[in-house]
Amino acid sequence: MRHAPLATGILLRLPPAFRHRDYRLYWLGDGLSSIGTQFTTVAMAWQIYELTSSALQLGLLGLAQAIPQMMLLLLGGMLADAVDRRKLMIATQLLQLGVSLLLLAVTVLHVASPAFLYLASVLVGVATSLDNPARQALVPNLVPRAELSNALALTIAQRRFAQIAGPALAGVALAAAGPALCYAVDSASWFAMLGALLLLQSRPRAAGRQVMSTRSLGEGWAFVWTHPLLLTMMALDFGMNFFGSPQALLPVYARDILRVGPEGLGLLYAAIAVGSLVTAIWMSLRGGIRQAGMVVLLGVTIYGATVVVFAVSHLFWLSLLMLAGAGAGNTMGAIMRQTINQLSVPDELRGRVTAVNSMFTTSGPRLGQFESGLTAAWWGVEAATLVGGVVVIALVLGVLLPRGVRDLELVGGRPTMRG
Repeated sequence: MRHAPLATGILLRLPPAFRHRDYRLYWLGDGLSSIGTQFTTVAMAWQIYELTSSALQLGLLGLAQAIPQMMLLLLGGMLADAVDRRKLMIATQLLQLGVSLLLLAVTVLHVASPAFLYLASVLVGVATSLDNPARQALVPNLVPRAELSNALALTIAQRRFAQIAGPALAGVALAAAGPALCYAVDSASWFAMLGALLLLQSRPRAAGRQVMSTRSLGEGWAFVWTHPLLLTMMALDFGMNFFGSPQALLPVYARDILRVGPEGLGLLYAAIAVGSLVTAIWMSLRGGIRQAGMVVLLGVTIYGATVVVFAVSHLFWLSLLMLAGAGAGNTMGAIMRQTINQLSVPDELRGRVTAVNSMFTTSGPRLGQFESGLTAAWWGVEAATLVGGVVVIALVLGVLLPRGVRDLELVGGRPTMRG
């Protein structure tokens, strides 16, 4: 039989993480469902702006998702360390499928309103708060420790591809058939992730070790608090997403500033993901990066600078270029931040520490969406975006000046301070 050696040879040519069956299944299922999620993200933002013509209402949509996330993320972290992570994720996928079907129903029946969109956003916040800690803690269980950085880079590349294809296709679907088609595509996409989870053979090592208790909950916070490097990474991530993210205001730029309509809105969302995807692929193919701290700071600086230029651009091509740069900078830092965080945490604490991290990384963009909508209502859209980019650059200077992140290196697969 020559098939087995042939298959082995093909696997050896793949990136290291792809040589593992369960990771390949997870990567494919997650990628397809992520494309569907982008259809709903674009449709909800466009739909509420069409209904209200209010930047503040766009911001409130993000706040509706952030509140349950902040309240339930730590519970999600405890669950990720106490139960089978795969089963927990199956339950959360079913909840998100239900939300997509609800949005489809109210749109088809022509009863969609801001109240329904807020309710859907709250339910998505509940689902993601329980899903994200398990999702992030699951990946290290699917690949060996030495291949974790490669797996994280491939996962981010897959997500960024979804953020390119999803919004671009959603913009076309939105222009052709309205939000209902977008919600229908998202509903169908959840079955890809459910199928992948059902086919996984690996069982998370941490499942069943922890007891659900207040003490167990506090152990995650205690670990982060006694590791200043982790706390700094999380605070930097939160600051970027809270102050600097222009994504919440893209419907305003598409309709009122750049005047490119729903098709242009899809391209604006996709531009961020293009820069991110190119960077993630480059980092997944590149060898191990030693100067981890400087890569984080360089990525955040690029992000802040490109947001500043995007804020004042009235040229569609320049806006697309700057958003691509923002995506590249964000991904450059995010891969290294996630690698540092995952390598610094023992597996039995990973779910709870991931939940603490998610309070910064997941709630940050949603709270940032509210902050963007509020400041845009006060100062105007362009001024709000410009100030956000300047604040991100100021955050980098605050981290760079004292000894800390800039001196961090990865040596032998472990975070180490130079000198």
